[in-house]
Amino acid sequence: MKRTFQVLVLAMLCVLTGNAYAQKSVKLGHFNSSELMKRMPEADSIQNVLKDYAAELDAELKAMQGEYTRLLQEYEAKQDQLTDLLKKNKENEIRSVMDRMEVFHKNASLDIQNKQNELMNVLVEKIKTAVAEVAQENKYSYIFESNGILWYSEDSEDITPLLVKKMGLK
Repeated sequence: MKRTFQVLVLAMLCVLTGNAYAQKSVKLGHFNSSELMKRMPEADSIQNVLKDYAAELDAELKAMQGEYTRLLQEYEAKQDQLTDLLKKNKENEIRSVMDRMEVFHKNASLDIQNKQNELMNVLVEKIKTAVAEVAQENKYSYIFESNGILWYSEDSEDITPLLVKKMGLK
């Protein structure tokens, strides 16, 4: 009986010790994505594409401003000779061009931002792929951006349900 108890205790110690050694260590890494993006050859071409696109939109806006200036000068030159109906019509025409310029300017700003996001996503995806490959090759558990953003993690247990329960949330 005493011998059986000793064997059982020894077996338990082996299991517990094995579990302690089975836990793997956590290896952390970090990187600076801004530095990577500066070094990527695609970054220069993206900046050139954005610059050309912005110049194209700026040329269109300048054409609208030219039209506005021309209409305003014509109106001011002939203002005394125009009937009330023609004055009102010219003022509406000038206001319409000004409104179109404002709308175009807002839309152009949003469009440039969307174009930049679209082009930058190509770089971000390349970085994500490289980060995942480096992490797996070098056995990193987690890789963070220098500013704290998590870019890669091994399979891990989501403790959100445990936190929800602990905090009494629904």
